[in-house]
Amino acid sequence: MSIHKRNLAGLIASLLLLGVVAGCAESNDKRANRLEPMLSQAGFRALPADTPARADKLSQMKPLRVSYFNHNGKPVYWFPDPYVCHCLYRGDLHNYEKYEDLKAQASNEQREEAASVDDQASQQTYIDYMGSPAGQVFYGE
Repeated sequence: MSIHKRNLAGLIASLLLLGVVAGCAESNDKRANRLEPMLSQAGFRALPADTPARADKLSQMKPLRVSYFNHNGKPVYWFPDPYVCHCLYRGDLHNYEKYEDLKAQASNEQREEAASVDDQASQQTYIDYMGSPAGQVFYGE
C-alpha cells in the first residue's frame, strides 16, 4: 500500500472513530433534562435569564456544569442552562450536598438496572442453551 493510501485510510479511520465517540456523547438537552430535576429536588432555585443583561451573562458562563464561589464566607453554587430552561440554578452548600446524593443514588440505580438486565440475559442464555441440542447432548435431557 502506498504512503498516500495509508494516510487516507488512517484519516478515514480517525473520522469514523470521531463520529462514533461523538455519537455516544450526551446532548446538551439530554444532560439538562437529566440533571435539572435533581437540582430542583435538591432545593436549587431556577432564576430565568429574562432580561438582556441576564441572557448575556448566561451566555458567558460554562454551561451545564455546577460551579461555586464564596460569598460572605459561604459557598454559593450555580448551574447555567442556556439550552432548555434558559436559566441559572442557584443553591447553597446544603442544596449542593443533597444534589450530589441524588446523583449518586441515580447512578447506583442505573448500575443496578444494568446488572439486572445482564442477569436476565444470562438466565435466558442458559435456558436457550439447555433447550438446544447441545444442552440435550451434554446434560442428557
